[in-house]
Amino acid sequence: EALATLKQLNPVKYNFKKDAAKDLNVGFIAEDVPELVATQDRKTISPIEMVAVLTKAVQEQQKVVQEQQELIQMLSNKIDNLTKK
Repeated sequence: EALATLKQLNPVKYNFKKDAAKDLNVGFIAEDVPELVATQDRKTISPIEMVAVLTKAVQEQQKVVQEQQELIQMLSNKIDNLTKK
């Protein structure tokens, strides 16, 4: 669910209308984010939920990375064994 939520997020660049300096900001449009990270009124993004989603996504990615590292090590060992013969 976390990775699916991240895939739905669309970062945008914007500036505030009342900002005379027109400083550029980066963020999300609250109405466009998945329900999981929006507040009930969909006017803001819930930072706690966003952190939780990001944490879970990193954990899921780390699991995949670990599995890939183990597979690479296994294949490397097999190649080493074949070249020693």
